[in-house]
Amino acid sequence: MRIRVNFVRPYEIFYLGHLDMKTLIERGLRRTMLPLKYTEGFNKRVQLELGFPLSVGMVGEDEYFDFFLKDEISEEQIFSSLNDAFKTLLQIKRIKLLPEYARALTSFEAVFTNIVMGHFIGEVNFAQFEDSLNELLKKTEIPVEREGKLKDVREFIDGIGVYDFDPPHFELLLTTLYLKVGSIKISELEEIVKQSLPLEFEYTIREKTLLIDKGKLISPFDVEE
Repeated sequence: MRIRVNFVRPYEIFYLGHLDMKTLIERGLRRTMLPLKYTEGFNKRVQLELGFPLSVGMVGEDEYFDFFLKDEISEEQIFSSLNDAFKTLLQIKRIKLLPEYARALTSFEAVFTNIVMGHFIGEVNFAQFEDSLNELLKKTEIPVEREGKLKDVREFIDGIGVYDFDPPHFELLLTTLYLKVGSIKISELEEIVKQSLPLEFEYTIREKTLLIDKGKLISPFDVEE
């Protein structure tokens, strides 16, 4: 059976990379003492599928992973075991039992709603801030350098606007897309915005994750079986 877990990655561990998160979750699952499924081969690992990667420096309030059990266990027992195992690391929000053949999260395209926290390193008024972000959205191409090559990341920016303005601090409401052809990194967006504004990003909160399924936005818990 496949179990989909919705969790919070808190500020205290936002420095972890994707592979480190996988190791943390695998160790936590081992502590549950649930009848976990393992991979085949000499070096057996917990059968685990992480959701969409979070960059270093990002808090995740709507994150997901799937793991697998070889025996039928009640949802209440699974949830309790997960809470006990992860209580000092992650906040387990809810779980859902799915058929083993259900689609993996990362096989979908997705939309992320983010709040970016930052501060100005120069004088910026509200109109200047808002106008600069609006001009960014008008662009048809936004090239960034990746491994010595230019990559157009405009299609991954769905929306960006002022969420809070309290100089020298600010918050941006940012909507990004995870598509089959790629996605944008928050560090890349920071460099793009800094071309027209004197500011620095501090950290980002990914507040909502929605999947794109047949042209509709759905919760990762509402995937058709």
